[in-house]
Amino acid sequence: MKKIFIALFVFLNLYLTAMADVMPYYVNSLRRYGIGYTLVKSPLVMRREAKVEGEVLEVLNFDYKQEETFCEKNKDRCQIDEVFAAYSKSKNLAFMTTLDETQGWSLVCFNQNERPVCGWVEEENNKFYNWSDFFGIFGKKYGLYLFKDLQKPDKVLYSAPTKQTNSIGSLEMPKMITPWLIRGNWLLVKVLDFQNQAKTGWINFRGNDGKLKLFVKF
Repeated sequence: MKKIFIALFVFLNLYLTAMADVMPYYVNSLRRYGIGYTLVKSPLVMRREAKVEGEVLEVLNFDYKQEETFCEKNKDRCQIDEVFAAYSKSKNLAFMTTLDETQGWSLVCFNQNERPVCGWVEEENNKFYNWSDFFGIFGKKYGLYLFKDLQKPDKVLYSAPTKQTNSIGSLEMPKMITPWLIRGNWLLVKVLDFQNQAKTGWINFRGNDGKLKLFVKF
């Protein structure tokens, strides 16, 4: 009987951990490109050109309550975790990768597919955030977390925003990460570990290949 209780306890912990890993956001650390993210609203009309009379490439509808997406044209490529760079049901937030931005228009793309569907959307109802604004605004509000597939060199904290300076530690099992300043692809962060010890340093949050190492903890 004791073994049964132990086995059940382990199973429940694994189950809860798995649930925490996928909800309430969907992200993929391997494909990060573009100039930032656009916070989009439903219905989202994607056009070939950045003008109202431009050809409609896609109309995307999504529902936070039902966690469903519907594409009028690309029905086979419209899964919620294929469309959005990040999605939060509890906070009613949906972000799409942005490749370009001009005079009230954002060029957004379905994020995960190797051949992404891209189109221009009006910023009247959809708001573009460059990397600095995205991490600065949402990172300070919700905090940050590390992707699990990072190697040790990606977790190093530096005394200045360059790898030519001294290392002041590493982000191992952080309890809380809060951004303070942003310079290019570097973040000055305050880190609280599980022993409640705090340290502050710079981390290269976006590599030369465009891969992100941290993300907002929606």
